[in-house]
Amino acid sequence: MLKINLDNNEESGWVLVSAIVVITFLTAIGLTLVSYVASEFQHSYYEAYAQNAQLTAEAGIEQSVDELNSSSSFSGYTSPQVFFNNTTQGYGTFSTAITNNPDGKSKYIISTGNVYLNSSATTPVATRMIKVVVVGTQSSGYSVMTGPGGLILGGTANITNSSVYVSGTITMNGASKIGTYANPLTVEAANNACPTGSSPGSTYPTVCTDSQPISLSSNSRIYGSVCATGQTSTGPNNNIQTGNGGSGLEAGCTAPVSSPPTYDRLSQIQAVTTTASGTNSDFICGNGTTGSNWPANLELTGNVTIGGNCNITVNGNVWITGNLSIEGSANFTVASGLGATHPVFMVDGTISIGGSTSMIANSNGTGIEFITFLSDNSCTIGTTSTAYCSSLTGNDLKTSQSMQNIMVGSSVKSPGTIFDAYWSEVVLNGSGAVGAATGQTVYLNGSGSVVFGTTLASNTTTWIISSYEPYR
Repeated sequence: MLKINLDNNEESGWVLVSAIVVITFLTAIGLTLVSYVASEFQHSYYEAYAQNAQLTAEAGIEQSVDELNSSSSFSGYTSPQVFFNNTTQGYGTFSTAITNNPDGKSKYIISTGNVYLNSSATTPVATRMIKVVVVGTQSSGYSVMTGPGGLILGGTANITNSSVYVSGTITMNGASKIGTYANPLTVEAANNACPTGSSPGSTYPTVCTDSQPISLSSNSRIYGSVCATGQTSTGPNNNIQTGNGGSGLEAGCTAPVSSPPTYDRLSQIQAVTTTASGTNSDFICGNGTTGSNWPANLELTGNVTIGGNCNITVNGNVWITGNLSIEGSANFTVASGLGATHPVFMVDGTISIGGSTSMIANSNGTGIEFITFLSDNSCTIGTTSTAYCSSLTGNDLKTSQSMQNIMVGSSVKSPGTIFDAYWSEVVLNGSGAVGAATGQTVYLNGSGSVVFGTTLASNTTTWIISSYEPYR
């Protein structure tokens, strides 16, 4: 007789049910884990793209501020700029918009950073936007301003009443001085004069990191507030001093890198309405006492030599295509009708002013501005947009900055007059009143005080970020 074991069947059924429950439970846990891992992976994946989008937007801000500090009229990157393009980060671009604020002193920048899967994708994986406010500050100007060639003082030359800006270095020899104890001055030296040597190469000029910009002899002095990049020494005899109200050498101070004032050479050439030879007796009165009236927008071709007791009234800009030499007792008087506008003598060669020449400002105190564009590279005296080069760097600039293309004698009287060796060196051998001196190098080699009275605008606005916030 067949006997069925019902107890074993019941046990088998329970085992099966239990196995199904366990498997279901484990499957649910597994699916949950898979879902969690996938979610975390996706989150990490997106977070990486979001962080890259943030970095891209920040790069847009940084680039835009840099551009603003080159040109205050920069309006932003309206088309996407590629920040990175690789298989690890994807394809990152930024665009920026710059808007002037109503206060006239600040702007706001909105930067949008997008990161795509690759360069062919049209929809970004992540987007970030940043808004910053930048504030512009502008120097009040200087009467002595140089490029990387720097400022050199010799003998007992003394700058008494002008702020001094030097892009390169300051060398003080003999008993030269900047400022006095009673009248301390503001002095800035940016140390933008490396690499050193006669052939520094294409990277010249850059800021030096292993040298000090101010060199002082034992008897020289600076009285005032001195900001000099990399300067730690006050000289062999504590030569940098505060004076009455100055701060002396400001520890850790970094002077801004700025360029001397710019000038639109080609516009003056294009504006010429009268052309004559540099020996034309209508304009060159020589040793006679008969005066001459120079009209505005005059071009004198070749070398120009003025001597004797020649008296010339200047009514506007003059372009001289050769050298300019002024000697004897010549007088140049700025016409009253020019008001506060400096007439510019733009010279393609050298400028030499000696004898007892007098440069007479008008009733507004406006004097002549002498500019020479002569350099080691002939392109700086080009007369067309294709032949003219508006910038020099590297070996050309290094060589040019030691060319003494403006020489002013010790007995010249030039209050209100500006001397500008655009690519080269201006040398003032005298003392007394001068309007301003600027060039790649300025060399004062007189035996007394040089009193400057005309301010040169630096043409530089420095933009700095004052506030930062995520946008939208």
